Amino acid sequence: MWRLHRYYLKELAVNAAITFLVLFAVMLVSLIYRGLQSAQGGQLLDALTITFLYAADSLQHLLTIAFLLATVMTYTRAAQDRELVAIRAAGISPLVPMAPAVLVGILLAGLGSLSVHYLIPEVHYRKYRVIPTLVRNAFMNLKLGSDRLKVPGTPYVVSFGSHVGNEYRDCVVYSPRGLGGGSPIFFADRITTAEVKDKSDVPWEVVLDGVRDPFGLRPSRIGIAVSLEQIANRDRRNDTDADLTSDQLLAEVLRGVRSDEYLPIYTLFRRCCFALMPVLLAPIGYCLAELGRLRGRVFTLALSLLPLLAFYAGEVLGARLLATTKNPWVAWMPAVLLSVFGVPLCWRQLRR
Repeated sequence: MWRLHRYYLKELAVNAAITFLVLFAVMLVSLIYRGLQSAQGGQLLDALTITFLYAADSLQHLLTIAFLLATVMTYTRAAQDRELVAIRAAGISPLVPMAPAVLVGILLAGLGSLSVHYLIPEVHYRKYRVIPTLVRNAFMNLKLGSDRLKVPGTPYVVSFGSHVGNEYRDCVVYSPRGLGGGSPIFFADRITTAEVKDKSDVPWEVVLDGVRDPFGLRPSRIGIAVSLEQIANRDRRNDTDADLTSDQLLAEVLRGVRSDEYLPIYTLFRRCCFALMPVLLAPIGYCLAELGRLRGRVFTLALSLLPLLAFYAGEVLGARLLATTKNPWVAWMPAVLLSVFGVPLCWRQLRR
């Protein structure tokens, strides 16, 4: 029996590894634009790091889907080559060839439990902090990545011809109130920005030199002091339950610091449900492969979407029920729907 187990275990591991690498590569490519957008204010290495962290945030989903597809492909190939028929004809229980899939599912459940409880929350927290929050928010809120500069705390919007460091030249400034009640559009030869060191609230000074309007007012100088911290903290992202590891969530519940304690418990149960998903999908994938052996691999792969649809439909349904019932046990709804789909299928296929 061990030779039979080793035979399918090797093929299943190779198929799962290749499928996971392909899905992870597709995820990386699809998230490049989002990584570049999130890395504004940073360097190319920051963009690559953020893109990788965004993809790693979906690690548990990719592992589970890759395992299901690999299971279906492995046993569909065995069914089409009549290997499973020969095993049954020899009087060997179908549980024997299915055992490698269950073993791999248990292994992935252990790794998935570690990832969803500790690794993925850390990745989810880190992906928003590759670039220091103060620098990134200031860059985004001031729109320093374009040819326009929004002066915070003022109605000024600046379009500049060129800039070197913190100095902007040949500027056109728009202000609804105008310059001294005049034209809403005026010019500035140079705009400089600098941090004022002798202030306790760390203000940021914006100085407009050579200010004039189209009607010939003489050049003047305008100085504006704004708080860099106020700029950076605008639209600041607060931590959520997804950023906390499971032991931290459980500690908050046990210490009674949360008035909505059903939310961290729901998150904890949801992570446990995702960790168990490979174990639930292992026998389902085997039975789907046997069921579709006469219709080809494409048809069987299409059938494999049904358990995934049941699981993620349960995920959506559980979130909706949580909003109305505030019962954290609805986090197990995906496993319930997957069991409703899988138990009759496995019972029929394994007993025929």
